[in-house]
Amino acid sequence: MAKLITAKLTDLDFDPLNPRLPSHLQNQNDDEVLKYLLLECNLIELMLSIGQQNFFIGEPLLVVPTKGKRYIVVEGNRRLGALKMLQKETPPPALSGQVKQAREAAQFFPVDIPALQFENRDEILTYLGYRHITGIKEWDALAKARYLKQLRQRHGEDHAEAHKSLAREIGSKAAHVAKLLTGLTLIENAKDSGLLDRIKMREDDIPFSLLTTGIGYPNICKFIGISNSADVDAENLKPDEFEEFFKWVFDKSHGSHTKLGDSRHFDKLNRVVANDQALDELRRGATLEAADLYTSGPLEALRILLKEAEDRITKAQSTLSIADGMDISDVAQSERIRRTAIALHSSINSLVNPVE
Repeated sequence: MAKLITAKLTDLDFDPLNPRLPSHLQNQNDDEVLKYLLLECNLIELMLSIGQQNFFIGEPLLVVPTKGKRYIVVEGNRRLGALKMLQKETPPPALSGQVKQAREAAQFFPVDIPALQFENRDEILTYLGYRHITGIKEWDALAKARYLKQLRQRHGEDHAEAHKSLAREIGSKAAHVAKLLTGLTLIENAKDSGLLDRIKMREDDIPFSLLTTGIGYPNICKFIGISNSADVDAENLKPDEFEEFFKWVFDKSHGSHTKLGDSRHFDKLNRVVANDQALDELRRGATLEAADLYTSGPLEALRILLKEAEDRITKAQSTLSIADGMDISDVAQSERIRRTAIALHSSINSLVNPVE
């Protein structure tokens, strides 16, 4: 049973398992956590709000007791960060100018903080599911997945039953729970294998919902070595193919766009990875759109390319009347096109009408 207490700010500690924190920051010291909250979580805005209006007693922190009469804040870490930064004796690890301005504008500097004390962390976790997964303060997809992984430890080995139970706890569906957990497994694999380092990204840089969308396609699952989007353990993951998929979807190191582009093109990638010739084209550097042409077979791809070439030449012809300033290089390029077209016609004609 929870009870309302008033805790000293100096006795409150960040949650080392906070689902909103990147994994590399979990169990880190206060300076590292505060730096992240300042740079990534709009802590200055919250400092200004608390400093002007005081801490809202109607929304206490949720805490569990720990050693030495201290408390871990399981719910309210962002507010805890703002409270700590309002104290003038706490040196800011980032944005020192903005922190100073927020302190100067503050009228309140709370140190006696209302909190609901629970006996253990598990009592709070279910509440957090409703609040942050289906409730009014929704977490992003990656934070949801981290939270679900913590909840998962309370259930048995049967994944299907565990996912059903988790879904009931948080007011969601078992398939969605499974997909989030599988996506988290893949993110952790990318981190542990060094793949994230190779594409110069952090796990929180990854659009996690894009990953979970991708594993909703059966050919993509088969290609990377998972049975479906509920294959949480991913025991048969193919390292090379998974790295290819991951780079196609997320790597921008060779330009401003990824090979995939956006989630609307997953249907094309789903076709391409199931077709050997199309996959070879993609691996050789073709765009996803170009590789997708081969999923209908080489003949259909050729016909589409011929139609596109004809359309472009026709459009170029119609643009001649308004294109001023053409020079000898344009004449040379049109000559190369003419020769290529003649050679192409000759090759097709010899295949259709072979000389006996």
